Amino acid sequence: MSYEQYNNFTNPVTSQPVGNSPAPGATPINGVTIRPLQDTPTDAEFAGRLLVEAFRGKFAHNVTEQKLPATARYMAANNRGQTPAFYQRTLVAELEGVPVGLMQLKFHGDKYLNTADDNVLISELGCWRTLRFVCFTLVTDEDVKLGKCYVDHICVDDSARGRGVGKLLMERAEYEARQRQCHTIYLGVLTTNRAKGLYERQGYHVTSTWSMCGCLYCCIGPPGKIYHMEKPLSTNIP
Repeated sequence: MSYEQYNNFTNPVTSQPVGNSPAPGATPINGVTIRPLQDTPTDAEFAGRLLVEAFRGKFAHNVTEQKLPATARYMAANNRGQTPAFYQRTLVAELEGVPVGLMQLKFHGDKYLNTADDNVLISELGCWRTLRFVCFTLVTDEDVKLGKCYVDHICVDDSARGRGVGKLLMERAEYEARQRQCHTIYLGVLTTNRAKGLYERQGYHVTSTWSMCGCLYCCIGPPGKIYHMEKPLSTNIP
């Protein structure tokens, strides 16, 4: 079973940047910089580890706590040898040169942004947990509409909390979206997640609430609710 059959970049957003404003985080702001993920062992390990740590509950629900280290190893391996679009859409925040934050954006045509080797996944997790993990990936992947940008995930290491890393990543997300002529940026967040306050301060507002039931419950975890939050964007860039 391979993800390649799903990895069809149908009309991906490839428009060239507009305007001359520097990207937030391109130069240090209070010691924080933002750059694209690189196809290196160090970046791959960091991104895989932080993603599993940040969304520990979701991963543990699918593969069990015991298999979290194996999942992090798999996620790290899966960050190598991807398409250029994968690295362009995945951004790393550094604090004084040390990676501390991660964010992935998706645009129209980016569904199933990366490919995966299921044989590696099976060797790490076993068949049953691999099936649950694949279902989790398929159910939570977003089909982004034209003119919109989706913040697939954003996470900051505990060591860098309160240093403005998350805020700068969100500002960079808006910049990238505007560069691609998007009129809306959006995300989903658990109603119990305190990050909702950050998103509201950045100008996001709740447009709907989803109940976690059926496939969503099986893939993400115990019953709860998710806020759909979005922010309108102006594409008038100086």
